[in-house]
Amino acid sequence: MRGLLVNKVPKGKTNNRMRKSIFCHIKHLAVAVFATAMLVACYPNTSYYHYDAIDLHGWDRAEVLEYNVPPVTEDGYYVEEIGIRADASFPYRSLCLVVDQWIIHTVKKEPGTFKSDTVSIDIYDQEGQSVGRGVNLRQYAYPFRSVRLQQGDSIAMRIRHHMKNKSIEGVANVGLKVYFQYGEAQ
Repeated sequence: MRGLLVNKVPKGKTNNRMRKSIFCHIKHLAVAVFATAMLVACYPNTSYYHYDAIDLHGWDRAEVLEYNVPPVTEDGYYVEEIGIRADASFPYRSLCLVVDQWIIHTVKKEPGTFKSDTVSIDIYDQEGQSVGRGVNLRQYAYPFRSVRLQQGDSIAMRIRHHMKNKSIEGVANVGLKVYFQYGEAQ
């Protein structure tokens, strides 16, 4: 053991390195907690927010996207917002969708309510400029409907495209956001 060289570090320097290391970890943890809090704060009244991926090379008309909103926790009006993410290969001015919706009443034991609508979401304006936000993928948010829900009610929704062509290109994601709306229905 006498022949081994031991790298001795003075006690004060080891403690300083440990303090800096611990401080660095605490700083990174604080930044992560702050970033998470900011993300959650962006949608404080959101009950449901989900996107489904679509093959950019073709969304077939027979492909139906399903969204199941869990039971809401309080009575009130909720806004249903359809989200679209598309790239520059989308060849049309607007996207036509068929939206089928069931409101399921679990607390009142009443039959559910069914509605089917056709909606058109503008992707480009009349000058051919995108109305969405983003760079490579443009995001479009379409407030679809405001519905009155009671605590325990849930929503089942199906969305499919209703374009002239059987398969359309350029749509990357379709999503649904449901959030609590204070005040009267729109």
